[in-house]
Amino acid sequence: MSSSTKRRVWRVVSPEREGRLAQRLDSAALVLASLNVLAVVLQSMDALYDRFELLFDGFAFVSVALFTILFVVRLWASATAREYRGSEGRLRFVRRPFVFLDLFVIVVFWPSFIWFPETLGGVRVLWFARLFDLPRFRRSRERFRRVIASKRDDLAIAFSGAGMLAVVSSTLMYFVERRVQPEAFGSIPDALWWGIVTLTTVGYGDVVPVTPLGRIFGAITTFGGIAFFALPSSILASGFLAEREREQRTPTETDDPRAAPTHSTGEQTETRCPHCGEPLNSTESTTHEQRGDENE
Repeated sequence: MSSSTKRRVWRVVSPEREGRLAQRLDSAALVLASLNVLAVVLQSMDALYDRFELLFDGFAFVSVALFTILFVVRLWASATAREYRGSEGRLRFVRRPFVFLDLFVIVVFWPSFIWFPETLGGVRVLWFARLFDLPRFRRSRERFRRVIASKRDDLAIAFSGAGMLAVVSSTLMYFVERRVQPEAFGSIPDALWWGIVTLTTVGYGDVVPVTPLGRIFGAITTFGGIAFFALPSSILASGFLAEREREQRTPTETDDPRAAPTHSTGEQTETRCPHCGEPLNSTESTTHEQRGDENE
């Protein structure tokens, strides 16, 4: 098949295009993915699945087959894009988040659908993440990515501290409660369940300390959980506020060296040439030209 045909196909199936056909294809794929998520939820009801088993299985087979064809066509046509040429370029294309999501669902679905039909193709529920690929969410998703990148060191410290606190508190609780409750605190991994539940302040109540020392450690762990697990939220909040302020800054506040210097003259802002210093406002420029003509 000619390269021109491949380029025309890529203009339609590319996830980066904003043309009418590409947007319609993305919308159809999103609707089909959403219907698959709904089907996974409904077919978990045994009475409903037993009654419409053929319909559910047929819909799963056809929809995943369509996504498989779309993935193969995209992979084939992506070679026309400069950034996806060659084997390494194809690999970069597959590493795109939502392209990789389709590949993962396809690869997991077919073996489970054939050899393990009792799983009901539940991996299709991951297609719910396609909602984040909507055009209206792309700007917010990019903003979130920048915030995570700028705050990754602070987040790493916060989560490392929370993990350390969970391990230390669970270890101490294991030594305090293991003789009294060997079924709940028989090992440090068993006690770690209590530590995670307590630090996140969920408090299921299925595993609780009963000794006085254990309850003291439990209270300290609860306060530590409030302190450490609130840190990531505050870090992200500050990052989003900083990103919002950066986006709302005017071009003259971005320290762009190419911007011409301006001077405020009463009600009107006077813009001067960065080379000769002459005013660039239309009225003042006309006045200077007229004066030049009179001098001549």
